[in-house]
Amino acid sequence: MPSAREDAALTATARKVLKRVQVAANRFKEVRGVHLGGSFAKGTWLPGDVDLDIFVRIAPNVEDQLFERIGLTVGEEAVKGYPHGKKYAQHPYTEATVDGVKVNIVPCYDVKRGQWKSAADRSLFHVKFVNDNMGDKDKLQVRFLKRFMKTVGVYGAEIENEGFSGYASEVLVYTHGGFEGVLGYFAKLKMEDGKPFSLKDPVDSDRELATAISLETLARMVLASRAFLEEPELAYFKRIPRRARGGITGRLYSIRFDHPALSEDTLWGELKKSARQIVRHAEAQGFAIARYAAVSNDNDKSAVILLPEFDELPELAERLGPKVDLAEEVKRFVAKNSDKSELVWAAEDGKVHLLQKRRFTKLGRLLEEVCAEIETVGASRDVALAIKRTGRVLSGTAIEKERKKEEWFGEGVDSIITDTIGTNPT
Repeated sequence: MPSAREDAALTATARKVLKRVQVAANRFKEVRGVHLGGSFAKGTWLPGDVDLDIFVRIAPNVEDQLFERIGLTVGEEAVKGYPHGKKYAQHPYTEATVDGVKVNIVPCYDVKRGQWKSAADRSLFHVKFVNDNMGDKDKLQVRFLKRFMKTVGVYGAEIENEGFSGYASEVLVYTHGGFEGVLGYFAKLKMEDGKPFSLKDPVDSDRELATAISLETLARMVLASRAFLEEPELAYFKRIPRRARGGITGRLYSIRFDHPALSEDTLWGELKKSARQIVRHAEAQGFAIARYAAVSNDNDKSAVILLPEFDELPELAERLGPKVDLAEEVKRFVAKNSDKSELVWAAEDGKVHLLQKRRFTKLGRLLEEVCAEIETVGASRDVALAIKRTGRVLSGTAIEKERKKEEWFGEGVDSIITDTIGTNPT
């Protein structure tokens, strides 16, 4: 629970900023109200880890361009004199730091329930739902769950994390009756094909809260829930020592690059897509990638880190062709590969086989070409341009040097070489 001192300080800051936003909004006839939202308004915020979300309600008949201009103008005027900048979600909004607290001033439409025009429109309805349906004991359970999720690394609905949002944790407690009820649900969850669980928004039955949660995050939550219920420890609400496999560091490869500053949503969307494409390209050349990660300093430096099962291949590779009774297909297959083939034969399976020399036998060499010819790999535009201009392939001691030099890079390395909570032998 937050201390009385922290609660009082945050309340004072919230009142101050809310008043400044109201003053800035007064000159716009389109603004219908200014309201405090988010976890602070719900009473589910965590000590030392809270943003203040203030929503500027704008008439629903206002066009997008004016809607954005009003929202940004109100935000910028309200936090004048404090460090601030523009952030992007579905619509741009203002982010500032006031008295050491991050403040988000977000425009939304003044709509009736179900008549949503922007993603932010539901937020104030979420506040009402939580405050109408959850008492202080329930909210304490939410705080337990949020802290647990943060500790085990599954919290945060941003594209970077693909985890559980604060509102998802509140709905989970509401649905399953408390912290242990939520963990019991995940501990017994069956990991079937597709999305193995659903979490509907009580405010909007058409909205699926589980959409933003990756299958990997879900798997981590299952393992961590099971581990806690088997052996509850206070460490799950503080910091759990994790087992890092330091010997694996020397097997890692990375493409490290610099780029212009991008909004976090744009950056992480492009990074994750590009990382997947690079992995697919490497695997198409015969290199099995056991694990990979896209990492960044959230500003102008990023990397893709790969852990291959092996980083060197034999010179020759066997390729499987069509069945011999498919005359035209066999003809095309042989003709297409004749210049590269060392041997062509028909095998017991009734298909044409061939041996040909690989273009790349070493992963490092392949990644160097990826940097030079990144546009052929399918990477996102901004990432592709950055890799083309500044991409460097790191391996061996160069990985370790970069790990010590750049904290964000080191965290990325650690994420790959560390066991998942709940997988350690007891």
